[in-house]
Amino acid sequence: MRPPQAALATIIAPERAARQPPLCAPERAVLNAAIASLALGGAERIVLDWAAACARSHLVRLTVLHNARAGWREPASALSGEALVIAVSRHVASELHATGVAGPCAVVRHVPRAPRPRPEARRAWRERWALPQEAAVIGMIGAVKPQKAYPRALRILAALLERRECYLVILGGPAGRDGPAAWRALIAQARRLGLECYLRVPGFVPDAARCLPAFDLVLNTSGYEGLSIATLEALASGLPVVASAVGGQGELPAPGLTLLAYDAPVDEWARAAGDALGTRPEPPAWRDAPTRRLWTLFHLLPADAPRRGVLFVTANLNAGGAQRSLVNLALGLGDSLRFEIITCGESTSDWFGNALERAGVHVTRGAASRDRHDHAEGVMRRLAAGRFRTLCFWNVDPGVKLLLAKALAATAVRLVDVSPGGHGFREMAATRAFQQWIAWGEDEYYARLDALVLKYRGPAPRAARGRIAVIPNGVAVQAGTATAGALVPPRIVMSGRIAPSKFVLEAVAAMHLLWRRRPRAELHLFGRAEPRHAEYARELLAAIGAELGARIFLHGAAFDAPRRLPGHAAALVLGEHQGCPNAVLEALAAGVPVVANDSGGTREMVVPGRTGLLLPDCAPAGIAGALDSVIGDPGAARRRAEAGLRRVARRYSMARMVSAYRGLLA
Repeated sequence: MRPPQAALATIIAPERAARQPPLCAPERAVLNAAIASLALGGAERIVLDWAAACARSHLVRLTVLHNARAGWREPASALSGEALVIAVSRHVASELHATGVAGPCAVVRHVPRAPRPRPEARRAWRERWALPQEAAVIGMIGAVKPQKAYPRALRILAALLERRECYLVILGGPAGRDGPAAWRALIAQARRLGLECYLRVPGFVPDAARCLPAFDLVLNTSGYEGLSIATLEALASGLPVVASAVGGQGELPAPGLTLLAYDAPVDEWARAAGDALGTRPEPPAWRDAPTRRLWTLFHLLPADAPRRGVLFVTANLNAGGAQRSLVNLALGLGDSLRFEIITCGESTSDWFGNALERAGVHVTRGAASRDRHDHAEGVMRRLAAGRFRTLCFWNVDPGVKLLLAKALAATAVRLVDVSPGGHGFREMAATRAFQQWIAWGEDEYYARLDALVLKYRGPAPRAARGRIAVIPNGVAVQAGTATAGALVPPRIVMSGRIAPSKFVLEAVAAMHLLWRRRPRAELHLFGRAEPRHAEYARELLAAIGAELGARIFLHGAAFDAPRRLPGHAAALVLGEHQGCPNAVLEALAAGVPVVANDSGGTREMVVPGRTGLLLPDCAPAGIAGALDSVIGDPGAARRRAEAGLRRVARRYSMARMVSAYRGLLA
């Protein structure tokens, strides 16, 4: 029996053992941006926030944003012919389309960074404004302009003062052509209502978010908003906000946000403000979401130019089935199609990378970090530099796919997603919060795809209908016939990752049951666990116990598993969320009958009774019974193995898979 530590070293992949592909385009990009002015407004704040964040990675040359229609400085016709228009909210985008802007319009909601106030900020600001330290204080942020409706806010304050003492602080001064008139109207209203002692108007305060700790509530009575930065900053700081339901207000929901109709009665506004005062809502889920980085992606969009070839985007080059099928495809395509591969994560093995390097396949890595925005930017830069016509997602973070598809929506770049099926769709659905932050949902994603490739015939998103292709994996067929069931001792093989989703513990439990009838049967495990599944690997070793090296054998990573399969009595393939498992195809191609659970595309490859046995679940008793059936009838096992060989040669050959992808991508 091998020592436990030595066995663990065999089956747990090291954290950073592999030589990583070179980073793509590590040099800084030059990005240009135009801005109307450096006024203290929300539109300017969005551009300046982006420029400050982006300058850490790129050279930014800061030399407009479209607010709600009421604030446009030019007619919609000024945008005719533009390749892309960016709006700050879905509401603004719908206004643009309603006024005749027919071109592409992307939405980038700017989430400001949550302020990090000084501990003494509340006391210091209240002292500066001569406010009682224990008083209820309502804050408003924004230039004094007619649309901000500050006189209406004063009427709300007057109604609220009938119920409790409170103060109103307006951070902003007159701005724009009508600003002075709006200022005079504000001061006159305060005098008319007798509110001078309850009102503070300090004027413009640079970085007004520093003042938020002094407030107990933020009020926004504006008649129109594109996307209120002041509202978002207050919510991100954990302050309640009572605001008018206009423009993009509420597109990013938060526990502390109360929206009222702009023309709701003053008493209703006062009641809502009174109810919100004193509450401390939880910060919103989107707090600190780096949505500003979408601007960088749009700056990196490839220019219009003749394009050809495919850039495959994958998570890594580890030992998984998705990576094996991609490498098989790449080696099969050879020089028949111009293509490259870019990874969006770290690989824990050199095997696939070395195989691609020997074949002359160019592989790069999107970024050194694990940040999806970094990788999306890396992919975009490689796409532009290589002038690829098609971007093909192959088992990659759905967040990266969403970012790239959103940015590329208005371009002629073809998008292809090779999906494992149901599991991939569930992973995409799990990013719904992220979809809301970036204003790009899964339905929009699937509608933008030029092709959605499934590994087997199964349900697919409605938005992708009409663009679905079914291309199963392919393998090389090995010559010869099976000797299944005739071997002594009978050897059972499992090939694949050691992970909870592969039910290896259940397989070991099944072997204990099988040994009651077949005491000489052996289980051979080809594969290893990623570091994140190290604890599962330890549980596996504990379950194997004294059988390690006696009747259960751990072979570690076996990238050459296909050629080592012939001669086994049976292949056991278990898993959940299966697409088109290579382990099943490789066993059938090696003339080994298969015992597998019914998941995903497995049912299309394993014909019950003809090429193997299909289990309804992964219960150890059922697994043991199926293995006993295969081992106990060598004649039937041989017939199943030969039928499996014929089925793979006819429907799952490498040549068939390569031909299908070549036709789709070229």
